Amino acid sequence: MKEKLLLFLFTTLITSGALMAQSGHPVTTASITPNPVESKAFLTFEEPMTEGFNLVVKDLTGKTVLQFRPDTRGEECTAVRLDMLESLRRGIYIVQITTDSGKVKTIKFQKT
Repeated sequence: MKEKLLLFLFTTLITSGALMAQSGHPVTTASITPNPVESKAFLTFEEPMTEGFNLVVKDLTGKTVLQFRPDTRGEECTAVRLDMLESLRRGIYIVQITTDSGKVKTIKFQKT
């Protein structure tokens, strides 16, 4: 029973994007627009990202389909253009944002 509750809570945290790093601070709120995505989209941050980060796009099976590190040149980042999404098949995908300090944020989007 306890294991099922923990699994439920962990799944809820991941899907709500509230998973926090050990520091206890979540990654700033982020969104993908437009969603659903046809070919190109923007990943925008409510508050500027002040550290480097990696982006990993996974399908619903957990397979990594795209992976890259935006070149922010050490400056605050408020948006990233996602030009490479047109190569994806139709379906639901997860973008995982991981900062250099280990903070994680996940966002779900649909590719049409």
